[in-house]
Amino acid sequence: MTDLDLPELVAHASPEFIDEPACKGWLENVPLANVATAQRQLYEQVREFNRFPTKALLRLGVMETLREAVNFVQIEQAKRFTNRALPMVEAEARIFEETIALWDEMRVGYMRCLDPVAEGEPGLRGQAALVAQRALAYIGLKMFHHYRAYRQVPGRDWRLLHEAYAKAEALGVEEEPVKDYLNRDVHDTSPRIAYIRAVMMGACNPNELGQRQLTFVAFLLERWAEKVDISRRPIQEEDLAPMVIDLMGDRTAERVEDDDVRVEEPRYLGTQRLAKSLRNRIGLLRKGESPAKLALGEDCVQPSCEQLLVFLYRQWCQARPGRGQERRRIADAALACQGLPAIHYFICGRAFRQPGDQRELSQKQRQEIATFGRIRTSHEDDYGVAQDFALEQWRLENDSAQGLRMVRVAAEPGKRYSHGQLVSVRPVDSTNFMLGQVRWLMTASNGDLHAGVRLLPGLPAETAVRATGLNAIDAQYVQALSLTAVPALDAPPTLVLPSGWYKPKRVVEVYVDSAVRVRLTELIERGSDFERVAYEILP
Repeated sequence: MTDLDLPELVAHASPEFIDEPACKGWLENVPLANVATAQRQLYEQVREFNRFPTKALLRLGVMETLREAVNFVQIEQAKRFTNRALPMVEAEARIFEETIALWDEMRVGYMRCLDPVAEGEPGLRGQAALVAQRALAYIGLKMFHHYRAYRQVPGRDWRLLHEAYAKAEALGVEEEPVKDYLNRDVHDTSPRIAYIRAVMMGACNPNELGQRQLTFVAFLLERWAEKVDISRRPIQEEDLAPMVIDLMGDRTAERVEDDDVRVEEPRYLGTQRLAKSLRNRIGLLRKGESPAKLALGEDCVQPSCEQLLVFLYRQWCQARPGRGQERRRIADAALACQGLPAIHYFICGRAFRQPGDQRELSQKQRQEIATFGRIRTSHEDDYGVAQDFALEQWRLENDSAQGLRMVRVAAEPGKRYSHGQLVSVRPVDSTNFMLGQVRWLMTASNGDLHAGVRLLPGLPAETAVRATGLNAIDAQYVQALSLTAVPALDAPPTLVLPSGWYKPKRVVEVYVDSAVRVRLTELIERGSDFERVAYEILP
């Protein structure tokens, strides 16, 4: 195992502190109420200290003293770039980079202490497990904040993680118990547990999870990472390919079914105990037990709690299922837009107006009828209504009957996207739009925006809906979409409505060629900006 470079030690480095008492005194003057300033000061001084030549035992004392203040400012600063649409704006991206940089300097500080352990510096050998656990924990925190920002974790960070664990193994301390009082709930840990937490977080498809879900998974792994075994030899799991990490690689653990896949320095994970815990809790939740009584946290509620545990079980403890419709690899251009008004506009081919509106044609439209026999339907001039809608250029990487994986290169203009959002996509060689929901998002290191889109069943068409009842006599129509039935998928005809429209048995008026009253019968799914509902037509 080859060390990844640490910054060079320099004699002229001059941090504000060189030992634990001086560090405590300096921290008293750090303006923690001004989080941005505090983060900048901490970064500058930790970076300078990491280049300062000193004994490893003194370095360790300073790093331990810094931890609480660093943890506070990092959590506060993360609020300024998480739970945001992608891609980040410049200010959010800057805060993200500054937060990642401070996590990395904390990692450097502890990694600096590992080599003297191996060299036998007096007094440090008994701290070897703590040093290794801290180094692994800070690499894991750096990765976790990439997930929270839906950023691609650099391969170098995976190599750093694997290298730190390999050092713990070489020192024989990977299983030694360590206390970490900055953990949310469980303070008992070890280098192995810190490593497994980072590996399993990366293995749960985090780009598909919302912010609350990511925090919940981190909470679970704090408790349950110890249930994952790690071995140099394959661990037998019934009917499952082995879950393997390559300590010489640059990625997380994967289930490897191909014997020809080359793994230079394998470690095998056993998830049987973790699988048992997940199955037991899923079963009890289905029987009506509360998440709090199952030690799943007070803020975990049904049915989302059960759904997330099932998701985690599939990611960690099952073979990857074959797709109902195999994806085919393609490299086709596509046009896309987001949001009901824009999607309605491009599917319809003209600006939305109230049904029955007998607006007089403009002079330009009369000329188009005389010349072409119809009114031009491009977005530049529809019924005299100015529109701010635009189709974005994307590239389809692969597709199936039920989903798309696509990418918008950093140089292409476009709007910001969020999980669960309604989108419409049209391959350039097609005349029809497909309707879908953003399932996962990830910004690559080069700035490209990657998205996974789950297609909604049925052919989309424009329509309009308005409320009915005594309180809605003067209600206006709003844009909506309809989707045809797909018997092969057992999917009924549905309406796609703005968020907040669905109420059980609510009666609304739908306009296609004429007004029709329908009753909303079931909420099929709810996205971040839409609801898809089943309905029945009333006489």
